[in-house]
Amino acid sequence: MHRVDLSNKSIYTDLIYEKENIKNKIKIIDKNNNLKVQNSSDCTTIFFNDITDKDNYIKVQNTFINELNKYLKINTKDIILVVGLGNSNSTPDSLGPKVIDNILVTRYLYLLNDIDSNYSNVSKFTPNVMANTGIESSRIIKNIIKEIKATKVIIIDALKTNNIDRLTKTIQITTRGISPGSGIGNNREEINKKNMNIEVISIGIPTVVDIRNILKVKDNFIVTPTNIDFIIEKLSYLLGNGINISLHKNFNRQNNN
Repeated sequence: MHRVDLSNKSIYTDLIYEKENIKNKIKIIDKNNNLKVQNSSDCTTIFFNDITDKDNYIKVQNTFINELNKYLKINTKDIILVVGLGNSNSTPDSLGPKVIDNILVTRYLYLLNDIDSNYSNVSKFTPNVMANTGIESSRIIKNIIKEIKATKVIIIDALKTNNIDRLTKTIQITTRGISPGSGIGNNREEINKKNMNIEVISIGIPTVVDIRNILKVKDNFIVTPTNIDFIIEKLSYLLGNGINISLHKNFNRQNNN
């Protein structure tokens, strides 16, 4: 076995904004919280400083809802599958499963023909990680899509950034799809429109960063904030509540954490 010097190599990031150094104009939503939005052809990036303050939380959530709605464009015939990628036993990787805990499921009511048309047809699922299941997440999702005849998939996952200032302070929405495990170099089959054969909208927040993006050290490993448990709880509720509001016209927008 030989060693490869990675000291002069660029460190991986899941954020399209960082990968492509996007220069599109940034729209300022709130100066006090540094709340900004940048849109490209198939990606939206929301930047913010804080969601622990209630007013900031609501502003970030409303911004997320407004941007997500531009991608969803729900109609009454849509069948939505919401998928939370990640490992609930690893806090930095638990964003997806925790968002799923907050998603309102309505498919069973559609099967009973007992639901208000102001609620979309929604199912949810957490495939866990291949290390725990031995099965590619993409294969599981494909089978579920086929079973419920889904027309759109919303994927939520924790991401990796190369800038500590964006750690847990960035929301990415894109139609490019997502590759589970890519942030730690453990790429799985990509979940995108081509592979799923239906529209895929992926939502992610960076929860880890390489130590070499913070300190000048020889060895490299990923790190996460010390208060990651608290932040994940806040962010997962923000995303879950925001998705519910976007999918269901009659969902209570005032139900804020």
